[in-house]
Amino acid sequence: MVQRRYYRQIVIRYISVPAHEDDAESELNYIYQCLGLGDERDDVGRIVFRALVKASMRGEGISSRDLMLLSETSQAAVIYHLNLFQRSGLLVKDGRNYHLRGRTLEDTLDELENDMHRRFEHLRGIAKKVDEKGKSSGF
Repeated sequence: MVQRRYYRQIVIRYISVPAHEDDAESELNYIYQCLGLGDERDDVGRIVFRALVKASMRGEGISSRDLMLLSETSQAAVIYHLNLFQRSGLLVKDGRNYHLRGRTLEDTLDELENDMHRRFEHLRGIAKKVDEKGKSSGF
């Protein structure tokens, strides 16, 4: 049996800060876009993201079926976005329900930041070895 390798892709986009800083919806869309999860045209993704955040605020998870009914789209479209969010490290699946990785959106972002720090530490270690081998071998 072939072992399947799972990867995580964390994207950070630099985009314009929302004009209405006190508008929670704009701020949530800003976070959604900065994380590279979609853009302003991706209604399904934004609806799924918002529903996950709201469920997290209530301390609950949400099923793909509930997300499908909420977004009024196909289950395949919802699953596509859920898989994208899982690959980004944003959420986890527990049984039939999906949850943000942290208890809150802020905790989830902290988890993503920690992931990036760990990955960069690993990359620095490899870079150091490459540099040392390059110096000794004339690379």
